[in-house]
Amino acid sequence: MQVFKPTVSVIIPTYQRGHFVSQAINSVLAQTYEDYEIIVINDGSQDNTPQVLAQFSDRRITAIHQANQGLSAARNAGIRSARGKYIAFLDDDDLWEPQKLEKQIPVLEANSRIGLIYSDSLFFYEQRGLFPGSYNTAFPTPNLQVLWTLFRYNYIPVLTVVVRRDCLDKVGLFDETLRCCEDYDLWLRLIEKFPIHFLNQPLARYRQSPNNLSQNEEQMFTNHLRVKEKAIARNPELLKFPMNFLDLWFYNIYLGLANLYIQNHQIEQARRVLHRYREMRGETASYEELRLSISTEQI
Repeated sequence: MQVFKPTVSVIIPTYQRGHFVSQAINSVLAQTYEDYEIIVINDGSQDNTPQVLAQFSDRRITAIHQANQGLSAARNAGIRSARGKYIAFLDDDDLWEPQKLEKQIPVLEANSRIGLIYSDSLFFYEQRGLFPGSYNTAFPTPNLQVLWTLFRYNYIPVLTVVVRRDCLDKVGLFDETLRCCEDYDLWLRLIEKFPIHFLNQPLARYRQSPNNLSQNEEQMFTNHLRVKEKAIARNPELLKFPMNFLDLWFYNIYLGLANLYIQNHQIEQARRVLHRYREMRGETASYEELRLSISTEQI
C-alpha cells in the first residue's frame, strides 16, 4: 500500500466554530493545486464541530481531537502530525482563494533559500461581503523584508503563510505560553535565519467578526511586549537603533499598557509597568505625565 506523502500540509485549528470551519476546509478543497493534506485540530470544541468534521470523506483530511489547550498548542499538534515539506496555515473562520497554493508553491520550489512565503489578503464580513482595502493596505510590506522592518510591526498575515518544515525544525514551533501574537513571534524567529518572500496578490480572505480573538486589550499589550522583548534578547543590536524608532515601535507599548491600567484603576500594575519603562528608557516627559496621573488617580 502506497503511503500518502503530500507536498503541503494545511494546518487548521478550530474551537467552537462548527458553523465556519467547513467553509475554511472547502476553500482548501477548491485549490487548483492538489498535492496537499488538511489537518484540522479540534481544540476541545463543545459545539457541533466533531459532527461537521465527520461529514468530510476526502482522504486528504485528518481530524485531531484534543482537550482545549489554546491556538498555539493546536497549531503545534497539527505541525507535529504533518507529512508535507511545506506547512500552510488557515484559521477556522478564514478562506483561501482557489489559486493560493498554485501561486506560492512554485516560488518555494524554485528558490530553496526562501524559508517563508506570504501574500496579501482581503477583509470581509459574513453579511456585507468584501470591504475596501487589504491587509497590505493596513500593514504595508516594506521594500526590505528583514528583522528590523518586521520588528516595527507584523506585516505577515498568518492565513497566507507557507513555511518550509525544515525551517520550523530549526527555529521551533509556536510559543504555547503566548495567548496572542504567537504568529508574530514565530515570524521574527524565522526572519532572523531565512529570507522571506512577499507575493503582492490577495490570495486569502480574513473574516471580520465581533468574536475575533484580538478583543482583550491587556492581553494584546502584554503579549506584544513579550514578543518584542524576546526578539531583543536574541538580537540586542536592535537597541542600537535611533531612539525615535525604539520609542515608536517598542518603548511606547509600555506606556500604552500603563495607561490602560490607569484607566482601569489598576494602579499597582501601572506602577510596575512604568518602573520597567524607566529602567529601560529613563524618565521621559511621557513617563512623567503618566506617573503624575497615578498620583491624581489616588487623590
